[in-house]
Amino acid sequence: MKLYTWDTAGLFTGEVEVDDFDPMPPRSTPTAPPEAEGVAAFKWVGHGWVAFHPSEVQPVDIDWLPLIADRRYQAETAGIELGDMHVATDDRSKLLINGAVVEAMLDPEYVMRWKTPGGFVDLAAQQVIAVARAVRAHVQACFDREAELQAAVADGSITADLLDQGWPA
Repeated sequence: MKLYTWDTAGLFTGEVEVDDFDPMPPRSTPTAPPEAEGVAAFKWVGHGWVAFHPSEVQPVDIDWLPLIADRRYQAETAGIELGDMHVATDDRSKLLINGAVVEAMLDPEYVMRWKTPGGFVDLAAQQVIAVARAVRAHVQACFDREAELQAAVADGSITADLLDQGWPA
């Protein structure tokens, strides 16, 4: 799938190809900029592209905290790999995992059939608990990174490059 990317100011930066089932990179959309003659640049405005001439661009004070929170949420919900099993970490999946771990704690003989992109797998109670702990650690690492970036905003050392670095995979 072809995606179109923009920088922290919303300015079009290029195209990127990703697999259909991969998470979308930060600041990307499947919506292509329109074709327009005599237009030198495009800016993403949240729901589409706006054409403009670069001389019209004014310096922008960046509101970093919402950008950091959005980037944390992307990392948080991108999923994790446990061995050869992909585990989704979107909000719904986390709820299902939390429910399964309660059952696993109540019944040590519990076996859960879990759906992954590669098909169904059976997880014993201890494996269910291990999955839940790994997801929790991933989510916490995402919030820890968000806190680090907020500290960089506070001390003035934040840069656009930092926004995409240091997130758990």
